[in-house]
Order: sequence, then structure tokens, then C-alpha cells
Amino acid sequence: MGIISRLRDTFDPSMLDSLYGASSLWGGLLLGTLLGIILQKGRLCKYSVVSGMFRMQDFTFFRVGTPLLMIAMVLVYFLKDAGEVELYLPRTVILAQLLGGVLFGAGLAISGYCPAIAAGALGEGALDALPTMAGFVAGGIIYAEVYNESLFDRLISYIDLGRVTFQDIFLVFNHWFFIMGFVIMCVMFLIGISMYDEFLKASFSIIGRTTKLFKK
Repeated sequence: MGIISRLRDTFDPSMLDSLYGASSLWGGLLLGTLLGIILQKGRLCKYSVVSGMFRMQDFTFFRVGTPLLMIAMVLVYFLKDAGEVELYLPRTVILAQLLGGVLFGAGLAISGYCPAIAAGALGEGALDALPTMAGFVAGGIIYAEVYNESLFDRLISYIDLGRVTFQDIFLVFNHWFFIMGFVIMCVMFLIGISMYDEFLKASFSIIGRTTKLFKK
């Protein structure tokens, strides 16, 4: 009954006041819409694209995601230095984040979708995204119901580095040095996967021609 009452409170008319207050949701709606457009136009909502990433046969995800990471990092720190935004740093807990990354990656590899991509795929009419969406909704509800802060913190508090950034970990005195290094690394990565993609295409072409010769 507790779940039902909270669900009812979520759709209470008084909750709509948050749309017009300081915690306005319009910005989130706008950014979510833009993200959906990018995912759809970048062909990232296709099961074959996501599964191809794990099979090292389709690099669309890397080609779209890597520039987004570069632009986001530069813009966020530019706005921070300009005093327009404040950064909220979550705790860096190595064990918890390793386990979470493995679980998320396994779910992404098995289903071919993450929550955002599943929503975009469903919008395109891909019904195979429904199990993924049902899974993350059910997982969110289960987590909210069984979460125990004191027990949870004890279980995942191993190797807790606190609220740190890579700049702090690698002792870089100015974050822009780290950002420029990250951008250069991303550019080299994009060049590398492009070269690997061309190598794969050439290899498949040679294999195809060789197969045709043997068939003759």
C-alpha cells in the first residue's frame, strides 16, 4: 500500500506547482527532448548499433558519445569558472562503482539498451525495448523499497576516496590541463577507431573476395 500511496502523491495536483517554482522541471524536459533528438538522429536507439559496439563491429556509439563527452566537460568547467554553475561531486567508492559498472554493462550488453536508449527505441516503435524499460522501472521500485542507508553504506564503503575529481587524484594543479589532456586522448581514440574500422572493412572485403574465388 505504501507504493500505491506514494504513486498517488506523485500525480497530486499540488505536485504540479514544482513546474513553476525554483525547481522547475521545464529545463529537464527541454534537455531530455534534445537528448532524445541526438540519440535518434545519431542512430543510437538501434539494437544493432549497441550490440555492434560490444562486438567491436559498429563504432557509431563511440563516434557520437566521445565528442559529447568532450563538449560537455569543456562547457561544464567553463560555466563553473564563470560562476554560472556549481559542481556537486558524488563520493568515489571504488568497489561500489566497479560492481555498479559491471551490472550496468552486463545489462546493456544483454538487452542492447540502457534506460535512455530504451525510451528512444520505444518511441521509434521498437517493442523489444519494453523488457528493458520494465526492468529499470522494477529495479528502481525494488531499490527504493529495500534501501537501508546504514546497511548499504557499510556494504559499499570499501575504498571510499571521498568527493574527489581526477584532478585531485592525479595531483593536477589546474583542471584545464587535465581537460585538454582528456580532449587530446578522445581525439586520438576517435582516430584509432576510425583506422580500426577501415581495417575491418578491408579485411571483410578481402575475405569476401577470397571466398568467391574458392567458390568458383
